[in-house]
Amino acid sequence: MCSKPLIKSFAYTAEVIRQQVSEFSPSESLMQPYEGSHSINWLLGHILSSRSFPLKLLGEAQVWDEESRARYRDGSSPVGAEGPGVKPVGELMTLFEVSQDRFVAGLGRMPAERLGEPSGYAGNSVLDSLLYFYFHETYHVGQMTMVAELLGKRAKYLQS
Repeated sequence: MCSKPLIKSFAYTAEVIRQQVSEFSPSESLMQPYEGSHSINWLLGHILSSRSFPLKLLGEAQVWDEESRARYRDGSSPVGAEGPGVKPVGELMTLFEVSQDRFVAGLGRMPAERLGEPSGYAGNSVLDSLLYFYFHETYHVGQMTMVAELLGKRAKYLQS
């Protein structure tokens, strides 16, 4: 397997993220459909945080250090307002675009045989790990569309 299907798959989620986030003003991106739920801001930040390991696998620089990631890591409190560690949605989107460019570059340079090597993540190969992180990202992109609808926005999907 070559990396072209992975590049295309991550391009799909990137496009939905771009479209969905563009529907929200900075203040709207912090809104929660109900108390304790995730906002667009947290979901986007969490996707960025989650891209750290795959970027490392691809030999690319991460977009955040551990301190910056902390507010958006798995198990962190939902983001519903500005506060310590909360990044503005515009900054998150800029970092997302940087991470997407690095993903494409790293995948484009990755030799096919590298995909079968151990990744160091849960006993998986590099391919297994990249597929897991793609699944994880699509899960949260789906949440973004649900949050959008709950907040009175239109859910965005890829146009065929």
